[in-house]
Amino acid sequence: MIPPLLERYRETLGPGDRWILAGGFLLPSLGALLLPQHPAGALVWLLLLFPIFLLSYMGGWRGTAIGIAIGLGILFVTQILLVGPERPPSPLLPWVMGGLLLLGPGLGWMLERIRRDEGDVESLALTDPMTGLPNQRHARVFLETVFGGAERGRPMAVVVFDMDELDAYNRHYGRTAGDEALKEFARFLGGQTRRMNLSARLGGEEFLSVMVDSDDDGARAFAERMREAFAANRLTRSALTVSAGVAAYHPSMRNPDELVAAADLALHRAKREGRNRVRVFGRDMGPLGTPRSDPEPVGLDLQNPAETEEGRDPFHSSSRATRWAYPRADSEIGRTPPSPDLLPRPTLEYGRGRKVLLLIRDETMARTTGGYLEREGFVLRRETDASEAIRALGEEFDVVLTDLPGSAFSGMEFIQAVKSRWPATQILVIAEAQDAQSAADALAAGADRFLFTPVRMRSLQSLMVDVLARRDRMLEARRDRNRLAEGDGNELRRPLLRGLLSLVRTQELRDPFTRGHGRRVADYSLAILDQLGSEGRSIDPERLRLACWVHDLGKIEVPKAILNKAGALSPEEFDRIRAHPETGRTLLTPLLGDELVLAVTGWHHERWDGSGYPDGLSGEAIPLAARIVAMTGALDAMTSARAYRPGLAWADAVRQIRDRAGSHFDPGLVEPFNAALPTLRRLFEQNPPPPALVSPEDRSED
Repeated sequence: MIPPLLERYRETLGPGDRWILAGGFLLPSLGALLLPQHPAGALVWLLLLFPIFLLSYMGGWRGTAIGIAIGLGILFVTQILLVGPERPPSPLLPWVMGGLLLLGPGLGWMLERIRRDEGDVESLALTDPMTGLPNQRHARVFLETVFGGAERGRPMAVVVFDMDELDAYNRHYGRTAGDEALKEFARFLGGQTRRMNLSARLGGEEFLSVMVDSDDDGARAFAERMREAFAANRLTRSALTVSAGVAAYHPSMRNPDELVAAADLALHRAKREGRNRVRVFGRDMGPLGTPRSDPEPVGLDLQNPAETEEGRDPFHSSSRATRWAYPRADSEIGRTPPSPDLLPRPTLEYGRGRKVLLLIRDETMARTTGGYLEREGFVLRRETDASEAIRALGEEFDVVLTDLPGSAFSGMEFIQAVKSRWPATQILVIAEAQDAQSAADALAAGADRFLFTPVRMRSLQSLMVDVLARRDRMLEARRDRNRLAEGDGNELRRPLLRGLLSLVRTQELRDPFTRGHGRRVADYSLAILDQLGSEGRSIDPERLRLACWVHDLGKIEVPKAILNKAGALSPEEFDRIRAHPETGRTLLTPLLGDELVLAVTGWHHERWDGSGYPDGLSGEAIPLAARIVAMTGALDAMTSARAYRPGLAWADAVRQIRDRAGSHFDPGLVEPFNAALPTLRRLFEQNPPPPALVSPEDRSED
């Protein structure tokens, strides 16, 4: 029994407490051993009061019992087993033991009373004395905690209740009857509130319910159940009723005050429409889901601008610095509209400025989810075919929402294509109900989150909030890396670039046939970039030059014997060659973090038709800079000698570039390539590739 208790107390003991306990228990033993017959040896046993006091304070009666048991145990071991009968103890020792047995329980009783009084004080501070429900202070602490979870994607809703005409009830039957009615409603409310939620009395006849993992439909059902139960009760002297306002958390809400104010505004609508009803913020619906005849939506039920100071738009009041403390006074809740400063912004579009690629085969699901996302301000691009969606990856999306198009294999390929092209883009996968295996496969392929059918918009909203926050964190980290890599004057950048170029030169020494390849590709790429006009303005020439210099850095991991092999490569050897883009990207990511450099390094062997490597990207899903380097890199590779073949003539290489446009290369680059040909030819003649040393059998293009 004692060890588990000690283990529980051990977690709450600080280092100082442990030293007091150890000293308090050990010093009496030393006194008994050193002064067995001296009165002072017995008096040292009074030091046991210190550890007993500490354990009593921490554990009440249990702590007292533990302290006395340990103390008497040490006394027994010391006096009987160590001192021995030949050295009798001090005659004062029995009196000291008796004192411990009396004082110990006394300490336990006193500290138990103190702990109980502290609990009572704390309970009074957080509990409404009339109804026994949590009070406004307790509700505020709980609401702020739950609101923090909602900001991370967890659904929540609040309900504000207000008794109808309680003042008239008090005047007719007396305030005592009114108090009994409040207690009765509190009993209903507390009995129906789940343990994970909280219902509290705000003050007067106002109550607040905070509901975790609930949307406005669930909160509305709860409010209707409470309204009907209270209206049907027979304990009040007349038919008292209650009205309620409901509001669910929305990502545009900045603090708990806005959420409670939204429910307060809905309560005001319920009161204005005749009481004994429930209204939901932002909905133009009646209590049972029937359309209202009044077309004015609840979410716009505000003070008339003409009634505000100087007719200003109440949503853009200049008095935000002197905002009200919320909740408002009891006399105001539900009776007048809340201050505009307390209400959420008029637009609840948390997706404004965000782009979503929607790849969903089911037309009904696509229409439902697409409609919801458009209402929230997202810019949508809808595709029904995975290949078309991959081509759409030429631009970056914040979120991709897909139901794994086609076969599961092609769906996983699509996920991998998205993540390889845009690592920060978040992927939400919709899986069939209970198809946990597909969801697990999607996560393994790179998806970020999943949800099962049927898709509830509140669940989708929670996931969207979560993944958008994650994307923002990833983008901020990327911006930090880019800031580190900006500017030649950066003291950290210059030695870093020198180190990278030294690695490139080391790689060229291992493969002399590619000596100068990066610099020639850089010159060719900048010549084509000059011909692109407005399309090429998004590419910084100096960053493109750096990307060309280091784009083959991953070959440093390929054995020299493979690089210089005078013959056809085996499949395993060719796989080592094909891995160099991924290796280069992995090496450069922690050093530079420059998206253009990483794109060129990772995707300069991708092909327009999707037959390239390492990720099989196609079309405009391949970044423009990588498409340029794919063309110029091939031009220099074909005109350069290799250990297994001589270089092609310039005219033959140019012809192959043109012939492969539309399969290997971007057809849109043919015209800039042709325009740059005089410059390209001059650069080739000024800085020709190394000559061939041998000319053995042909081998596939590297």
